[in-house]
Amino acid sequence: MSKTRFSMLPIKRTDIFQEVCQQLENLLNSGQFQIGDRLPSERELSESFSVSRSSIRQALKVLEAAGRIETRVGSGTYFVEKPVSGAATESLNGLLAHGVDHDFMQHLIAARTAIERAIFEAYAGKVNKGGIRALKELIDENAQDQTAKGEFEENAGLDLSFEAKVAELAGNPILSALQRQIHQLWIQAWRVYGFVPESKQTLHQEHCAIIEALASKNTQRVIDLVVQHVDKEVD
Repeated sequence: MSKTRFSMLPIKRTDIFQEVCQQLENLLNSGQFQIGDRLPSERELSESFSVSRSSIRQALKVLEAAGRIETRVGSGTYFVEKPVSGAATESLNGLLAHGVDHDFMQHLIAARTAIERAIFEAYAGKVNKGGIRALKELIDENAQDQTAKGEFEENAGLDLSFEAKVAELAGNPILSALQRQIHQLWIQAWRVYGFVPESKQTLHQEHCAIIEALASKNTQRVIDLVVQHVDKEVD
């Protein structure tokens, strides 16, 4: 079966994302927070910086990969300032130094597809009404998240909070850790490539279809939709 193609929306600006990262860095360096303190919520940071929550999420992923913060399931995001260690993380981040071309993106898509498939298959076997409700609330909130002045569609088009939530619900810490690494590389690679894969509207529609399949406990349908969601062709 032939694959569909990503919409490939050109990134018009990258300075908003970089600015948010810098603002968060400044916040951590200001002395306002001590090691172990919990940071404000995404919503509070979004309102404080006057940017969309999707931009905040992406910037937080960068800081987490750098070892400055830690996200704890069900608790929040904490200032930890611990050095990143481990050959796996360093190796993944180092891949970008060799350049991001068409072949690189296809390899990345294949890797992410494998990880997301494993996560969604694991969750499909334990899905419950509470989890479905949480996923619906998340994508509804994402859909209502209005892009702040000066921001563009790409901020929402690289929002991976839905997949991260499913990993949290699936409860496999190893798969979650692998997903965090691949999500970080995904965001960085697409920005270097100069595009975002899909529009906010397309992602929302695909997420809705996946939730419907999860709610009906149709595991094979879930797997098929997740693979179609991630495993697309790049121009």
